[in-house]
Amino acid sequence: MRKFFSAVLLLVLTVAKLGTVSLVEAEEALEVTPSVQKLIDGHERYWNEETSESDTSKERREELADGQEPFAVVITCSDSRVSPEYLFDLGLGELFVVRVAGNILDEAELGSVEYAIAELGADTIVVLGHESCGAVTTAVAKDLDPEAVETTQNIDAFLDNIEPAVKEARQSDKEDDELVELVADLNVANAMKQLETDSNIIKDAVKDQSVSILGAKYLLEDGDLQWFNQ
Repeated sequence: MRKFFSAVLLLVLTVAKLGTVSLVEAEEALEVTPSVQKLIDGHERYWNEETSESDTSKERREELADGQEPFAVVITCSDSRVSPEYLFDLGLGELFVVRVAGNILDEAELGSVEYAIAELGADTIVVLGHESCGAVTTAVAKDLDPEAVETTQNIDAFLDNIEPAVKEARQSDKEDDELVELVADLNVANAMKQLETDSNIIKDAVKDQSVSILGAKYLLEDGDLQWFNQ
């Protein structure tokens, strides 16, 4: 538990009000289920460079050939530096990973999460953002100066999903890198809310307490995670 709460934890009360809370409040706010504990323990091993428990053996491959039962869904960025199986020191068949630039959610991503919840039995959803996100940086740059940023129709499709977080963050006094990081935080918060507002399957699962939603932000150089609670 030490490492899990060593970062500056953020409690997302609303997208419009993102702020820090005390360590005690953060611990009380975050419900540590067995699945969440497994993620905590795995990241502890990763951060301490003690990774050893992930199973990618031939036996495990054969065991999974007939089906899978991942315990958690991780929605994260396509960034090559952010690989959930490594960050949580987990092996084959344990995580159902949905990766897209900017860890945004549209119909395809939401459908993937619904499948993992309804058909595969996952009981935890993590929206995982990260520092220095290229998609977020581009979204901010485009909002500040549209003429200076060249994109394509396909790139605009995911930048548009980040735009609400950009608009919200620009109401603050943040600039430059601090603005980008605030947008990244708010983008995670937006996705956490969207999981329920845009999916009845996920909304019902959260309501009956069979599924929990968490957010996190990976710090590239430090290797730590900042956690957001629902």
